[in-house]
Amino acid sequence: MRGYAHLTADERDRIAGLKADGASLRGIARALGRAASTISRELRRNALDSGVWRPHVADGAYMLRRQRAAVLETDAELADYVTARLSEGWTPEQIAGRLRLGIETGLRAVCAEAIYGWVYRPGQKAERLWRLLTRGRARRRKRHGRASKDIIAEKTHISQRSCDADARETVGHWEADLVICKRSRPVLVLHERKTRITLMSRLAGKTAAETVAAMMATFRRLDPRMRGSATFDNDTCFARHTLLRGMLSATTYFCDAYASWQKGGIENANGRIRRWLPRGTDLDALDEADIQEIAMTINLTPRKCLGYRSPVEAFLSELGRNLEIRFA
Repeated sequence: MRGYAHLTADERDRIAGLKADGASLRGIARALGRAASTISRELRRNALDSGVWRPHVADGAYMLRRQRAAVLETDAELADYVTARLSEGWTPEQIAGRLRLGIETGLRAVCAEAIYGWVYRPGQKAERLWRLLTRGRARRRKRHGRASKDIIAEKTHISQRSCDADARETVGHWEADLVICKRSRPVLVLHERKTRITLMSRLAGKTAAETVAAMMATFRRLDPRMRGSATFDNDTCFARHTLLRGMLSATTYFCDAYASWQKGGIENANGRIRRWLPRGTDLDALDEADIQEIAMTINLTPRKCLGYRSPVEAFLSELGRNLEIRFA
């Protein structure tokens, strides 16, 4: 029997098609070569509040869950056990196999892949645990036979963006980009065109899944009026943009290749951010509070284009909450 693997986006599309054709739960499971319990759990776990299940929404919910901290990051006792065994020359496979026996009281079982993922996670960079592995490589080799799925499909060109969004007449139109420094986790930057407010969020990596999960987590906390559209460049980290349409009803647009000036708002914002995060910065040495302090500093700075109001004041004003910030 094959090992368990998470459902893919393609499998979710097949589930939707089979459901539309009236296939039973067990019929869907047979068609996909999956256990009926896997299909049942998927339809229950990723359904909307109304009980309706949609493949794009389900894929988005899965991406959000992937952003949760790894087990080894939240269980200090388990992390200490794994580190100690690695120091003794055990391989991740041997550690995982031992844990599965249930002999180690109070410790939950994790698979070898979870241990490898934790060792190479950007947040573990300072620990240099990769030195304890048999090969001792600082970077994990790509696994063969797994072609990248981060291809940007269903793109809408920026020329089709509404005139009021282009003219900054209405609120809720965002531009997105990544701030990348030397060999460390990138920072997702979201810039609202009218109010100039800038939101920053640290990413675990630069994959399309991690990027869209962070964007969805940010947008879901905003008032629905603030979720009109998002504009991207052609970096494949934005390849899962269609999930924003499915879960948040946000329209997505893409610039021409090598035309960063077409999203000038966020290019300007990134220039401001570089004052605190020059390219040589080790982002892994900063915590989330440091990142948010930079964002707040930028958002509290008066802007001439806003009549010398700050982006925070302009943003809250659009929500009907007039606020005056005094620094004296």
